[in-house]
Amino acid sequence: MLKIRGQSYLYRRGESFVFRRAIPADARHAFDGKAEIFETLRAKNLPDARVELLSRVNAFEGVLRRIRIAARNREDEEPISLTDIEAAVRAWFENRQSRKARSEGAILDKAHRSDRLQELEQYGEDARAVIRGDHSSALLSKWIAKEIAKSNGWSIEPSSQEFTLLVRVVGRGQLEASRRELEDLEGLPRSTGDLTFTPEAYTRDAIRADRKRYKVKISELFEGYVAERKPCPATIKSFRQKINSLIAFLGHDDASKVQAKDIVDWKDFLLARSNGKGGSLSPKTVNDTYLSIVRTVFRWGVENDRVKHDPSSLVKVRAQSRQVTRSKGLTDKEAALILAAARKPARSRISPERAFARRWVPWICAYTGARVNEITQMRAEDVFKEDGVSVVRITPDAGSVKNHKARLVPLHPHLIEQGFLEAVRNRSGPLFYDPARYRGGSEANPQSKKVGEFLAKWVRQLGVDHPEVQPNHGWRHRFKTVARNCEMSPEIRDAIQGHVPRTEGEAYGEFQPSAMLRELIKLPRYD
Repeated sequence: MLKIRGQSYLYRRGESFVFRRAIPADARHAFDGKAEIFETLRAKNLPDARVELLSRVNAFEGVLRRIRIAARNREDEEPISLTDIEAAVRAWFENRQSRKARSEGAILDKAHRSDRLQELEQYGEDARAVIRGDHSSALLSKWIAKEIAKSNGWSIEPSSQEFTLLVRVVGRGQLEASRRELEDLEGLPRSTGDLTFTPEAYTRDAIRADRKRYKVKISELFEGYVAERKPCPATIKSFRQKINSLIAFLGHDDASKVQAKDIVDWKDFLLARSNGKGGSLSPKTVNDTYLSIVRTVFRWGVENDRVKHDPSSLVKVRAQSRQVTRSKGLTDKEAALILAAARKPARSRISPERAFARRWVPWICAYTGARVNEITQMRAEDVFKEDGVSVVRITPDAGSVKNHKARLVPLHPHLIEQGFLEAVRNRSGPLFYDPARYRGGSEANPQSKKVGEFLAKWVRQLGVDHPEVQPNHGWRHRFKTVARNCEMSPEIRDAIQGHVPRTEGEAYGEFQPSAMLRELIKLPRYD
């Protein structure tokens, strides 16, 4: 056990070191609702574990600070009013700006007077930029704002909305001061009142700001992307989780405030956090899932003129490539084990629909190379004959299909010989689950997906447990391998699996069931 800042964080479990820390209730939303962090460290010895632990503690406490600062900003505290800010700015410029008499303006010679007029013109342009919200020329305005806040005893964070408002009002004061001096230099009568603080002036600035405004919420960018792209419910659920993770880490939802440094900090936090399985998120997961989703959403915002830039565009995880020790496809031995077990009567007490799924889904995947959920969502009416060929229809009408396109896939003669057509002949509706057993899940977690998860667990129990092969998706990789070995037409094998054509020419025309069956029967039978 090791303590940092008076609290115990480091524990030893076997040969591994573990970072363990309770998560305060007000911060659990940033950690997927968990009450405790329990993460295995990469370090293999105590000195390295101490160094890694300190990094993780600092990252954890940084998240807590951001969350609590954001919470304090949201509290109903009495803000400094615009009236108070205007009065303070007026007082500052009345006390510190020397009001030159008309006669003093006449003392300047022609050259100096011309130089001063140019200076005032640039001074006024900078002030107008500050009023519009462009702070690239606001160094002087910010310095004055800090001095005004200090002299009035205001505790204002430079990143707060109140400070931004104060800087803009200071810009108005600068514009007012330059106008007064310009009138003196030109020998013009003094204007009455503070023209830059009138309601009409604020209205004009609001109109100008609307024309240049890019401020939008991160969550609004996400909803806009979803409304236009219309991804499947499971994709929406996954995207929303990653976007909410970023918002919780930042402590705000303002897309215009997000900088590349914020994305880098979030990346580092993700690499150090737990994956819920006793380890940490892999670099590939962080790069290809979390960062990829944020890039997609911000890129949509840029394309649709919602934000100026994508802060995540150049942020990547540069890590050593993961070692691969075997193919992603099922081996001959694994395929035979699964298919043999599928033909045996179910001994455990499972529903008739799941027993039916266990009997047929692995066999259909073996002979079609389809995604498991494309099969588990299949309905009885999706099995029929087309031009004399027995086919199954994989369609978005039944559920999620990755490319959103329906396709027909011939049934291999071996499936027909085993009695698949007779098994579905008198059925109706979904083949592999019972809608009557629906318990109020979400569209992102349909019953067909649960069937796929049940089959994956069953395959693992059979002994197909290598971590680099997925128990259901392994059929999809295997189909491609076997199709190549038997010299199946590349066009046909891609069409059967629903893969994108390799060339523009291959995208022309249709793939008739008879042509697909001619190639499909090249697959060796699983006897």
